[in-house]
Amino acid sequence: MGLPDNYTKYGADGNIILDSARYKALGNAIALPCVEYIMAGIKEEFLTSAQNEQKLE
Repeated sequence: MGLPDNYTKYGADGNIILDSARYKALGNAIALPCVEYIMAGIKEEFLTSAQNEQKLE
């Protein structure tokens, strides 16, 4: 998913989190590479749109 190994192994208090809770949390997550890809596309569209607006002025 793009996260380092054992990223979800410990909670904020330093205690080990049960595997079932870790799987549930990751099951509700979005893979970071996917988010980066989507955001890069949005950025490209935004910049292209802004450039086109400037040309029209």
